[in-house]
Amino acid sequence: MVQRTLSAIAFAVAIAAVLGALMHSAATSASFDSNAPIVLRGTVLTPDGAMKHGYVGIQNGRIVSVSDKQPDIAGAVDVNTTGIILPGFVDLHNHVPWNALPRWRPGRTFTNRDQWVADAEYRRVVADPFGRASATSFCDMNAWGELRAMMGGATAIMATQRMACIHGLVRNLDFNSGFYGTTELDREHIFNVLLLPPASNPAARTTFVSSARSFIDNPLYEALSIHLAEGTDAAAEEQFTFMESQLLLNPKGVLIHGISLVPHDFQAMAATGTALVWSPRSNLELYGATADVNAALDAGVEIALAPDWAISGSGNMLDELKTAAKWNRDRLGGRLTDRQLVEMATSTPARISGIDDEVGAIRAGLRADILVLDGDHNDPYGAVVRAAAADVRLELIGGVPVYGDRTLMNSFWNPGELEDVILPSAKVLATPAVGIVVADVAARLRPVLEAAGTTLAPLIEP
Repeated sequence: MVQRTLSAIAFAVAIAAVLGALMHSAATSASFDSNAPIVLRGTVLTPDGAMKHGYVGIQNGRIVSVSDKQPDIAGAVDVNTTGIILPGFVDLHNHVPWNALPRWRPGRTFTNRDQWVADAEYRRVVADPFGRASATSFCDMNAWGELRAMMGGATAIMATQRMACIHGLVRNLDFNSGFYGTTELDREHIFNVLLLPPASNPAARTTFVSSARSFIDNPLYEALSIHLAEGTDAAAEEQFTFMESQLLLNPKGVLIHGISLVPHDFQAMAATGTALVWSPRSNLELYGATADVNAALDAGVEIALAPDWAISGSGNMLDELKTAAKWNRDRLGGRLTDRQLVEMATSTPARISGIDDEVGAIRAGLRADILVLDGDHNDPYGAVVRAAAADVRLELIGGVPVYGDRTLMNSFWNPGELEDVILPSAKVLATPAVGIVVADVAARLRPVLEAAGTTLAPLIEP
């Protein structure tokens, strides 16, 4: 049966509602008008390439102009970012609330997902503490995971879990993106499937096939995302063979992992328009291998980049970019350019998930989900690939400045509305925009996680 990324603990609705109310009550009267126009100046990474001296005009939450001339927008807040302006990262593969927990280092590799999920040490240090803590603090854990993503440049992420308290510090693409309204439970146009039922359960597979076909045929859905071929053994490869035999490879298909796939598998994906999400660090940590990116590129498969989760993968998208860049140098012969790597974190995931009409590029008409990084203006794409969380200068979601350097955020918010979130206090979060106080979330989570037998993960890993 098709499963959304929904845990049994997600039924703690009463507690979730209380915590959600507490999170929202942290907001104060905002000085920034979300409809106020903004003009950002810097090196702009457009769909046509880098514009070294560019301007991005923003109004009513959307990009209204991109040019090398100062736009004439009445009443605009003009900010010279002195940075590199690019689309916010679109993270199509994560497990957000788990990222409140610290990294797990298994010390050995596995041949498929089922092995490490059943591993006694994993149960002791990750799964069991998560279950105990999330039973009462799921919403705070999810908020912490979203903060970690935001501080690494993500403005959109998948997957969270369906809880009333998830209002989105970044856009939650499978639950609360804001693209399609905010009232209906099934409003999102991406369907995220965690697992294909095992071959030992043919009845469940029959149900899965029927459900998957209904989503593929439903014009409402623009992407069907599924974790598949997560491992190096025959069982992992059988998953792909089954999907192919059931004619489930399709232009809406987004396969996550694909570690076991061989060249003819990627050729089948390319022939049907099925895309791949590549998560190298987590794959290498758990399986000692990752997807055959050379074969995927040879076949013409579109590839997006995403961390998986901070438990075994990268802590954020900036870190995953560096993992991919190293793999590109060491194993792909530098086949991918820095620009291609950046696109694998921005325009490509937006396109394969069907949201490129909303985000994923600096283009007039799209929502102003924007990231500004410090770096070399003479090598802007390389600067993005090399950037760390400390290089995040500014982040806007829907045209609202939510996070960045205090010097830039002061252009939009009263100083008292900005919370220092990284020490030394160079980065700040706009409390009225996100509706939480980070120090309060941390204060609530630490004792809960300690009682559950673990600790709170750092927002940024050393």
